[in-house]
Amino acid sequence: MDLPASSKSEMAYQFLLKQLIEAKIPPEAPLRIPALGKESGLGVTPMREALRRLESERFVVMENNRGFRAAAVTQGELMDLEGCRLVIETALLREAIAHGDDAWEAAILSSHHLLAKATEPAETSDLDELWVWSDRHRGFHRALLAASCSQWLNLFYGQISNHLDRHFFSMFTGDNRDKFLGSPELIAHSRAALGIAHHTKLMEAVLARDEEQAVRLLEEHAGFTRRFFDRVEDQA
Repeated sequence: MDLPASSKSEMAYQFLLKQLIEAKIPPEAPLRIPALGKESGLGVTPMREALRRLESERFVVMENNRGFRAAAVTQGELMDLEGCRLVIETALLREAIAHGDDAWEAAILSSHHLLAKATEPAETSDLDELWVWSDRHRGFHRALLAASCSQWLNLFYGQISNHLDRHFFSMFTGDNRDKFLGSPELIAHSRAALGIAHHTKLMEAVLARDEEQAVRLLEEHAGFTRRFFDRVEDQA
C-alpha cells in the first residue's frame, strides 16, 4: 500500500533531521534532492517539502541558483543557542520542581542511571558510543523537565536542543574528533562539562526540591559547556 504524501513528507523530514543533527550531512554541505530522494527511498517531492520545512527551522539554507545547503555551524550561533536554552530550561525546571510527583522522581533516577552507564565523550573514540551518550544525556535533561506545564516553552526547548545537538556532533566527529582526542586540555574540560558528577549534583538538588540550588547548578552546567565549546573552537 502506498503511503499518503503527508506521511512520506514527514518521513523525509525525520530522515534529513537525523542526518543533519548527527553531522552525517556536514555543515555547509550541498543537498542534492534527487540523490537524497533515492537514498531515502522516498522520492523527490517529499524530500523537497522536507527541505523547505528544515529551511524554516534554520537547519538548511536555500541559495539562489545553487539549491539547498546544510546551514553553517558557528561559535556565535552556539553561544546564542546556549543562552536561549538556559533561559527556557530554567523556567521549565522551576515548573517541574513545583509540580513533579513520585513518578517524575522515579523517571529522573532511571534516566540518570542510564546516563551514568553510557561511556562519556572524553572516554571513547567510538561514534556509536558517542551517539548513545548524546541520546541519554538529552533524555536526562528531558526527565528533569517532564513535570513542567508550558507547552510552548517545551516546544521551543526541543527546537533549541536539536540545534545544540547538531553543534555537539559537529564538534565531536570528523577532523574535530581527532583534535579533541589529541588535546588533554579539551578532554579535561569535557569531563567537567559533560561528565556524570555534575549531572548527579543537579539531580540531587532537583529531587530535594531545592529550586535555587538546582537553578544555580543548571547555570553552572551551561557555563561549563560554553567554556568547553569555546576551547574547541579556539583549537579548530
